[in-house]
Formats: sequence, C-alpha cells, structure tokens
Amino acid sequence: MNYLDHVGGDIYVFDNPNLASLTMNNLDHVGRYISVYHSDNLDTLSMNYLNYVGGDISMYNNKKITSLTMDNLVNVGGDIDVDNNDNLATLSMPNLKTVGGGIDVYENYNLDTLSMPNL
Repeated sequence: MNYLDHVGGDIYVFDNPNLASLTMNNLDHVGRYISVYHSDNLDTLSMNYLNYVGGDISMYNNKKITSLTMDNLVNVGGDIDVDNNDNLATLSMPNLKTVGGGIDVYENYNLDTLSMPNL
C-alpha cells in the first residue's frame, strides 16, 4: 500500500495472525477511523506522512509491536486509544496539536516513552 495517499472512510486491520508489517508511508489523510488490533505478529506499523485522521485512532492487543510513531500527525478528530500492546515501548506523535476526543493509553506494560509535546 505504498502509493495510497487518501482514504475517505475507515482503515480496519484486525485478527491477522501472520501479518508482520503494515506500511502506508504515503498516506496523508484518513476521513474516519484507523483501527489496528489482534494482529499478534505485527511488529512494524509505518504511516510516516499521516497528517489527519477525522475519527479515532485505536491500537490494541498487538503483542509484538514495539513502537507507534506518527511524526507528521497534526489533527485527530476523535479519540486516541492505545492499550494492551504487550511490547509497546514508544508512543510518539511529536507534531500532534489537536485531539477532538480523549486520549486513553493504558496496560502497555513496557511503555517507557510517551511523547506528544505539542498538546
């Protein structure tokens, strides 16, 4: 999905036990939701140019992922929910300025870096 730059609706990735990597590095805009959950072997999630999500970002119950970094994300219209990711050590959204809903980050027992400096 390297050439995908805009999704008007939702991105749902769930219950993919063999998925190891999800890369959408040209994706700039998601009109509604991004949900990634129950993908036990997912260790790489890359959305380097993502700037806007109109709804929620949800990531939970992904056992191997160690980092969620969205360097260019500025605006989330809904909630950010990141929970129960056993090996998640880094959650970084350095340019995030607006969240329309809440931010819930919990039960990520290896999380040692949480960075959202512009909020």
